[in-house]
Amino acid sequence: GGQFKREVMVDGQSHLLLIREEGGAPDAKFANWADAVIFVFSLEDESSFEEVTQLHALLSSHRGAGDVALALVGTQ
Repeated sequence: GGQFKREVMVDGQSHLLLIREEGGAPDAKFANWADAVIFVFSLEDESSFEEVTQLHALLSSHRGAGDVALALVGTQ
């Protein structure tokens, strides 16, 4: 996985965006650290989507589903 830092402006205020690329299942430490998660899956592979739903369930077991912003991205 990679780690990236980006400064973004939101409503005229500067914010530091920390991005981590993770390949494994989310653990409790990650769930408590993350403010948002982007799940990426293949539109051409149903098992890819099933894996994303399992990862979401695991993340939700460590931290309430409504406590983390979530984006779901399907790629071709």
